[in-house]
Formats: sequence, structure tokens, C-alpha cells
Amino acid sequence: MEDRRVSSTERTEEQVVRELSDEERALLKRVLEIERAKLHVKEYDATDDLLAAVKEIIP
Repeated sequence: MEDRRVSSTERTEEQVVRELSDEERALLKRVLEIERAKLHVKEYDATDDLLAAVKEIIP
């Protein structure tokens, strides 16, 4: 059986998310929520929302 290690360039999204800390996961979730909201509003500038989300996690 071949021992094949996954290099950093071959990691899946699931593996990357699994390795995140709780704070990093919370930030990712908030950013994804903001990005999803942008899809529904044509002229939406999420800069302020993204900055606020980061400040909630990392004061």
C-alpha cells in the first residue's frame, strides 16, 4: 500500500476548515454570510461589514 501524504497544495477545503481554530471558523462563517448576502444585492459594498466581522473576532 502506498503511503501518500497530502501536500499543502493538495489539501481539500474540508481539511483546511477542519484545521481552523474556533475564532477562525467563526470569522470564515461571518465572511461567507456577508458574501452570500452580496449575491442578492447588486450594488452592495461589503467592506464595512467585513471589517466589523473581523473586529468582532479579533478586537
